[in-house]
Amino acid sequence: MAFLMKTMISSQVKNLGLGGRSEEKKEEGGTSDPAAAQGMTREEYEEYQKQVIEEKMERDAAFTQKKAERACLRVHLREKYRLPKGTENSLHICPFSQECCG
Repeated sequence: MAFLMKTMISSQVKNLGLGGRSEEKKEEGGTSDPAAAQGMTREEYEEYQKQVIEEKMERDAAFTQKKAERACLRVHLREKYRLPKGTENSLHICPFSQECCG
């Protein structure tokens, strides 16, 4: 009878979070560490993060380069065909507003 009471009370206390169950979870391999969550060691995870950051910087640099090339091409085409700067763009952005088009 005492055993039954002890197990019932201890299970209720554990459900409340007062029974030291949280310590067991941390020791069992809690996934608070992102490296462990990904299945990597700490060093592997740091190297992976460095690679991700470098790749992002390369993509951003390539995007900036292409954006500058497009802008340069637009300028040359405007000069070649004597197009006004941005009239078509302003009509697309606000076609009924007299502030942009006026």
